[in-house]
Amino acid sequence: MNYGKLYLIPTPISGTNFKESLVKEDIKIVSELKHFIVETPKVARQFLSSIDLEFPIQEIEMKIFDEHSDKENLQELLQPILLGNDMGLMTDAGTPCIADPGEEIVLMCHKLGIETIPMIGPSSIFLTLMASGLNAERFAFSGYLPKKPKQRQNEINKLVGKVLSNGTSQIFIEAPYRNQAMFDNLLQIEEDIYLCLGIRIGSKNQEILTMPISEWRKQNKKLEKVPIIYIIGR
Repeated sequence: MNYGKLYLIPTPISGTNFKESLVKEDIKIVSELKHFIVETPKVARQFLSSIDLEFPIQEIEMKIFDEHSDKENLQELLQPILLGNDMGLMTDAGTPCIADPGEEIVLMCHKLGIETIPMIGPSSIFLTLMASGLNAERFAFSGYLPKKPKQRQNEINKLVGKVLSNGTSQIFIEAPYRNQAMFDNLLQIEEDIYLCLGIRIGSKNQEILTMPISEWRKQNKKLEKVPIIYIIGR
């Protein structure tokens, strides 16, 4: 039997309208899918309800995969594909597998010989990098830094060392409720390198601000509990 395909579906990083995050050709593909792997079914249904579907939404099967899921039973999630059906993989916001769940599923697809097809869509990480003015030829993404202040500061210092040694832009993220703590740590950087903040990327109130650490110290800026992408570079 021929296997189905796994489509990696980017979702809006602000709002719930698929028409704002997917190209027309991909919307048609998504509208014809009856099987999905999702992070939160309620959120996934909102996305799917924004387009014209080939099936009633009640008939669409949604399997859950999030940060708490058992990584040992990935093949069970892929059963519809093994039976010849196409599936879609999407998370609650943004691009699957990029600082979001999904890479384990994609790796399992490669092991099983299942074709994976990435769709074009928004990524707050790359949108911020594009608009940062910092080095976009050499960059690294470190995900979440340590939670404890001392360990976080040590990690920041290591990233600063990489910026200074080879000019690589260093990208990372933080839980919104720790934004101010992260920012306070960044203001302690001794070298006057650049810091870019990508705030509420994809929303009508987005801000992308880049300036030297010395200038940030003068701003007395207080960060809200909203999604922020952090980049340090030169």
